[in-house]
Amino acid sequence: MSKLLVFGLIQTSPLQLRNIFDSLVNARGINYSLGTLHRHQTNFSAELEKTINSEINFKKISHLEKFVRQHSKWYRDNDCINRHYFNYLLLDPRVTNKLRERAGRLHLMDVWYTFLRAIFYVGKGKATRPYVHLKKAQKFLNESNSITLVKDPKLALIVSIWRANRGVLLVRAFQGISSQDAQTREASVIDALSMNHLTNRRLGVYCGPARSSLSSKERKYLGIALLHKLMLKFLASEEKELFPLKKTKTEELKAAMAA
Repeated sequence: MSKLLVFGLIQTSPLQLRNIFDSLVNARGINYSLGTLHRHQTNFSAELEKTINSEINFKKISHLEKFVRQHSKWYRDNDCINRHYFNYLLLDPRVTNKLRERAGRLHLMDVWYTFLRAIFYVGKGKATRPYVHLKKAQKFLNESNSITLVKDPKLALIVSIWRANRGVLLVRAFQGISSQDAQTREASVIDALSMNHLTNRRLGVYCGPARSSLSSKERKYLGIALLHKLMLKFLASEEKELFPLKKTKTEELKAAMAA
């Protein structure tokens, strides 16, 4: 930095310095372009945290795609039975806050961080499996002191979202894969996000090469690459919130009679 520039900054008032700083930040996109001054504190795995606190590490996510390619190729070649499964995420719309609409005004790392922070459950299943959680949570929507909600943070969070007059966000992906494939993807995504962040109550189970050949770090790298794909899918679609199902007249009559 030149002596003339330093002298000029010394003579500048604090308010003017703040305006200069803000203009530099806005010109670059946001805070991340200035380094790691705004380090996020999260409960993610150490490997995933590196991608949200360093622009260099965030850009390296593309190098992790090789783990997804290797994983997908092995299952295409060796597990062709009953490919009716998929993976899914449940997200909190109070965190995403219409992320797709805002994404164009944010640095991609902020989009990444917001997406990750909004995820509260990772699952695998087929058919209508994700809706089982919502149907179960609906039973406790009007209860103020439920032991079930205390024991199941996933249901408690769904109820909390609904009570705030918002709906749960659902992302379904990797459709048409085998049970073991979906199980391994689920496990790697859970490990990347970590149980300390999620409402999942059990770790996932690995199958195939991920179980026998990948190290603990490499499993998380697989999960990070899968999460990045899930983010792109999320951004490509509209945020549709899922609310409690309206009761039919028959159900309302039964409830009234029970009361």
